[in-house]
Amino acid sequence: MTRPIHVYVIAITLAFTFFSACNETPQRPAAKFTGRLLLLSGSGASGADLMELTPAAGGKSYNLSTITSGVTEATANADQTEILYTTKSEIGMRDLHSGATKSIIKGQGYCLAWSPDAKRFSYKERQGSSAKLYVSDLEGKTKLVWEDSSGIEHADAQYCAQWVGTDRLVFDRFVGMAPKQTPSEGLKPNTTTVAMVGDSVKFVDGERKWSIQSACPSGNVLVSPADQAQPILVAKTTDNFAKLNPTPASSEGRFIGFAAKSCVPFLISQSLSTTTDLFSLNPTNWQRLRTTTITDTFSLSAKFLIKSSAKLMVAGDAPDKLLLIDTESGDVTPLTIAGNAKPISPVPIVWIEN
Repeated sequence: MTRPIHVYVIAITLAFTFFSACNETPQRPAAKFTGRLLLLSGSGASGADLMELTPAAGGKSYNLSTITSGVTEATANADQTEILYTTKSEIGMRDLHSGATKSIIKGQGYCLAWSPDAKRFSYKERQGSSAKLYVSDLEGKTKLVWEDSSGIEHADAQYCAQWVGTDRLVFDRFVGMAPKQTPSEGLKPNTTTVAMVGDSVKFVDGERKWSIQSACPSGNVLVSPADQAQPILVAKTTDNFAKLNPTPASSEGRFIGFAAKSCVPFLISQSLSTTTDLFSLNPTNWQRLRTTTITDTFSLSAKFLIKSSAKLMVAGDAPDKLLLIDTESGDVTPLTIAGNAKPISPVPIVWIEN
């Protein structure tokens, strides 16, 4: 018996549809931001707003609310439970779970940095022509580490002191002297100095050959030649910068941060005008891992925050760019604010993942 032609047409159509469906590449769902993001929005003489971003109902946009204004700096501790922030009148601390705040230091500080155990922090303060480096506990008990009374002070972030241990700070010293020392006993100019901060302050001085990019909680420190961003090298110990012998980690790329709560470093390289290469380093052998291409570019002032799983990161850049990036696929999802509000030159501070 002869079958009608339309029966064959339907069969062929169904077979083609099934074959096509089996061979289509599955669409990867867009990355979604969860948790809470604290960021700075705005700049200028009046400072920025410390704001909180959370998913809005429906999950297609995000709410942005102001926590406090007039903030010039903010930084989270290693376990992401507290942040330090500074305004023109004080250095304060905020508990990220309860929201409770307290004033720790009266006066305007800068170069905030937590110690690895989150029990102390360092900061700088200007007093007339002097710049002073302090260490403080969380109750406001301070210790003077170093003072530069020459009036020559580098305010750039790269010259801020960095912790390389629970009781050790590294800072570049161009002129000045250690506290309670005569000029003849002071440190030599143009040095990289390790300060051991205990009951008293002790110094180990070395020729200024290296700049610290960042120190991870395990003690490894990423360095580069003084006043340069490349190449990136790894130092296993920083007790004495005069004897520092770092090993190569990557010959290219700009360090943008460690994944939260880990020592996985991420770097970017912009070889084209429309794309950015993103890659990480294995913290065991410091070899380069797989490269991902992001279809976006960033200024040198862009700030990045990588989730502790190292799968997602948030990028903030001028004038109002705030992006969620899949570090494996390179997919970019703009974080659209409900009501079309836009953060100004956003700086992501901490990603609270609960």
